[in-house]
Amino acid sequence: MDHTAYFRQYADAISRINPRLSREQVEQITGVLLNTSRECDVDPRLVMAVILAESGFNPNATSRKGAMGLGQLMPATARGMGLRDPYEPTQNLDASIRIIRSALNRYSGNAGWKDLNWEHLRLALAAYNAGSGAVKKYGGVPPYRETQNYIAKVASYYRQLCGEDGRTSQ
Repeated sequence: MDHTAYFRQYADAISRINPRLSREQVEQITGVLLNTSRECDVDPRLVMAVILAESGFNPNATSRKGAMGLGQLMPATARGMGLRDPYEPTQNLDASIRIIRSALNRYSGNAGWKDLNWEHLRLALAAYNAGSGAVKKYGGVPPYRETQNYIAKVASYYRQLCGEDGRTSQ
């Protein structure tokens, strides 16, 4: 798929989600979102759904627990990914997409995007939210209300971005 054909649609969507972003920020974020998603074989609509759930595309977002930036990366994760500035949108987004792909690889046995199933996505989202240690400890999605709500929220956004009405069960 040639993501450049969709650049304007993604940029317009990001602008609508966070109208405070400058045109330059929107274009940088859109470029990284589409290019790194393609490079990592991740649907950019899934990345959009994750970032929407995490920060609403606010690059300056900080959670109560100290997670930072677009993808709400914890300080140790940001350091481990080599980020110089976790609030810099393109660094944060690139790392977030690579973390999503790593989790997808872990729970799918390195399957390509077209070979993934809903369980792979659920486990990867659980790991993104609660950590892979929690997924391992519980042998699946941890019984944390926050993580279960997070998966439902990202799935709902993803279905909407894919043009589904949300009534489809997965």
